[in-house]
Amino acid sequence: MKKIFSMFVLFVLTSGMAFAVDRYSQEYLKNTKHFSPMNPIAESIAEHCIKSSLKKEAKGKFKVDFQGYTLSSMKKGIFKGLEITGEKLTVEGISVPYVHLKSLSDYNYVDYTQDPVVYKSDMEFAYDLILSEESMNTALKRKEYEKVLNVVNNIAYPLFQITGVSTKIRNNRIYILTEYNFPIAPASKNKVFVASSDFKIQNEKIRAVNVKLDSAYGNISLEKVANLFNLLNPLEFTLETLDTQECDANIENVNIVDNKVKINGKIFVKGEQK
Repeated sequence: MKKIFSMFVLFVLTSGMAFAVDRYSQEYLKNTKHFSPMNPIAESIAEHCIKSSLKKEAKGKFKVDFQGYTLSSMKKGIFKGLEITGEKLTVEGISVPYVHLKSLSDYNYVDYTQDPVVYKSDMEFAYDLILSEESMNTALKRKEYEKVLNVVNNIAYPLFQITGVSTKIRNNRIYILTEYNFPIAPASKNKVFVASSDFKIQNEKIRAVNVKLDSAYGNISLEKVANLFNLLNPLEFTLETLDTQECDANIENVNIVDNKVKINGKIFVKGEQK
């Protein structure tokens, strides 16, 4: 009888342990096979909700691929994967021709019931971003860019004063048009200095390289022009405008293809500490 009782107790304890498993934990969801006929429906609803929210924030056209584990975990805000493709967006008033975002982490937990939402797990995403000439010129009209110009003008005074910056993309090179005048003896009309540049990633920053000038400007130091470009840097300013305080991002590559700036890298989201 004692033996039967001890076996019964052992069965109850082990069964209780099984039911006590955290069915929302990373270990359980990733290491257990899940099948539910409701999952595709729930994933489709999630995709629709995400797409609707994105359109409210950034307009444009979106394609969303959402993958979950179980119906209950999806309701809680836990998902396996997320892939978003957007075209013809408007973010912070800046036109963005294309963006692609794909989760690299296969356990992602977002508490969407709180305002603002709380990230409960560390998440990592790969992104591809395309910017146009219009993207940068729209960003350069923002009031925040005046702070950039003020920094440069404080350095350049009294030789010259920059009044505005715009860009053009021609033959897969970025041309920076710098409008300037002379603070001590102003000309009746602002002058325009034009130079072109490629860009590369250096110490996680976008830096001007291979700067070219028209021979009409005479013997001007290309190194000094590159330094000026890096201070004015319309491309980096545009990216900073699109950035968010809620996550960290790095840039791995920048290329100019078909007269568009193509950028890719990683986005890291730090989850709330337990």
